[in-house]
Amino acid sequence: MTTLKLVAVASSEETRVSLYAQLQTLDFIQFSGVYIELSDAVHACQDSGPDVIIVDTTGRELDAGLFIQAIGMNPENPCVIFALHRDMDIQTFKDAIRQGAKEFIQYPEDQANLEMALRKHHALMNRVAGQGKAAQAAAAPEAPAPAVPETGKIIACFASKGGVGCSTVAVNLSLELMALKSQSVVFVDLDQVFCNSTIMLNHKPSYSLGDIADNQSRDIDEALLAKIVIKHDTGLHVVVGSKNVLDDNEMISADLLELMMDYLVSRFEYVIVDLPTHVLDPYHQYMVERADEILLVSNPDLPSLYRTRQYLDLAQKYLDMNKVKMVLNRYNMKAAYRMSNQELEAEFRYSIFARIPNDWDLHVEANSFGQGLSKVNPKSDTVKALHKLIGQLLGDAEDAPEPTASGGAKGFLGKLFVPKKAPGS
Repeated sequence: MTTLKLVAVASSEETRVSLYAQLQTLDFIQFSGVYIELSDAVHACQDSGPDVIIVDTTGRELDAGLFIQAIGMNPENPCVIFALHRDMDIQTFKDAIRQGAKEFIQYPEDQANLEMALRKHHALMNRVAGQGKAAQAAAAPEAPAPAVPETGKIIACFASKGGVGCSTVAVNLSLELMALKSQSVVFVDLDQVFCNSTIMLNHKPSYSLGDIADNQSRDIDEALLAKIVIKHDTGLHVVVGSKNVLDDNEMISADLLELMMDYLVSRFEYVIVDLPTHVLDPYHQYMVERADEILLVSNPDLPSLYRTRQYLDLAQKYLDMNKVKMVLNRYNMKAAYRMSNQELEAEFRYSIFARIPNDWDLHVEANSFGQGLSKVNPKSDTVKALHKLIGQLLGDAEDAPEPTASGGAKGFLGKLFVPKKAPGS
């Protein structure tokens, strides 16, 4: 079992004492103390490389917010941030999440929730570590396993932050791939809460994966799986995680997904999967490991880029990063903090595989009528960018040009949190 390395910073002596007393009782936590000065917390982060940083923002929301953002802009610190505040105010909550906090906890009123969040992240760390060991063991020479008959290619589309247009990219990628290349394509929407594809495709499915989620694997046969795969009016085949927002279904298991994916790849040339943002779900981990390509969709704003880079830093520990492709969606949006898109990419320090321009009116019209983007305007720059993305995925086109490297983070937030240099560097 790994130990959760932690740095905690309080805004008052009262909170410092309370936090220290609580953290001391958790045997899976490693921490040197609870700080009050943010500058001391910065040095502690540089020295220990924590997995979790707890920031009490009560009474100093601006400074604490800048501190949280500065950590998020530094790729040398792939840690998660828990924000604490004495008041459960909706605006304070929104600000903390937008700045990059993973959890927002009313403290000290809700100490139990803080412990629960820490235990959940500790469990995730151990699962990731276990997957890494399993991958090393699998690399050892051994008798070859029987080949799994696969013909189709799985492309998973994912965004680590909601609202960046990942579902729009996934749906329209499926439609264009089917139309442009005459490929047999099935689109799979795995969101069991908000299945946006039903709106985007004006699709009312009779069955969903949620309908069979409580079945035992041995009871699921091909006839049952075939009922879940529904042919849309466009010719695209569609599988959804749920039919309605209020469906009360069991969570989709990795075992069910394995059965479904084995069934789909044996019948379709391409399986396009739209993943929800719940990275802790077992089926998310199964899908990103099973996929041949992962399109990681982000917007060129700091909250989206921060979340995306945080996911990439975690994924590097257990994924083949060669199959992860960054897609910058709505790239001609007005950039945050008066930074150009080129500067944002340089700050982000991950290469961009493809760029899809923003066309708000086109998206509103297409989604309102439940149609694909090319059905509304086949000559739009957005549709052309999707065609180029398909060409890149199929090897028919060159990669999108990468931005000129800037030599590291130079922006205001980057200067706030500069990693320590190694001795002799």
